[in-house]
Formats: sequence, C-alpha cells, structure tokens
Amino acid sequence: MVKAVGEIDLSNTSAFSAALAETSGPLVVDLTEVLYIDSAGMSVLFTYADRAEIVASPLLAPIIEVSGLTSMAKVHGMDA
Repeated sequence: MVKAVGEIDLSNTSAFSAALAETSGPLVVDLTEVLYIDSAGMSVLFTYADRAEIVASPLLAPIIEVSGLTSMAKVHGMDA
C-alpha cells in the first residue's frame, strides 16, 4: 500500500511515481488524505492502473471519474 497526503502535482510526481514503482504485484493507492491532484499526478496513476486499486475521497471523485481512470482501475470510497 502507498498512502499519499496533501497535494500531488508536478512538483512531487517523481517521488510519487518512485513510491509506486517500488512495489511489486497488486498495488493499493490510498488517496483519502489527498486534497489536490493535477494532471501530472493523474498521469502517474494511469501508469499503474493495470495493477492498482485506488482508495479515494469524495473530494477527488469528479476528477477521477472525468479522467476515465475508473474504467481502468478499481476505485473505492468515492461515495459522499
């Protein structure tokens, strides 16, 4: 499991991607404490979508749904 906190944006996507790359096999990405994610952060999630389950808060639901990530990875916890 990888838990992210705060903001995921261009300034820290390298670290976020490295953390996801360090895991092998199925991956759980906990975004429940993420307040903001930009397109660079979403791009990292798409890179690992084939083996990821994402736990997100309702705050991120619109971004995740519009991006199409829900069709590529299991996403949990987006209910208000």
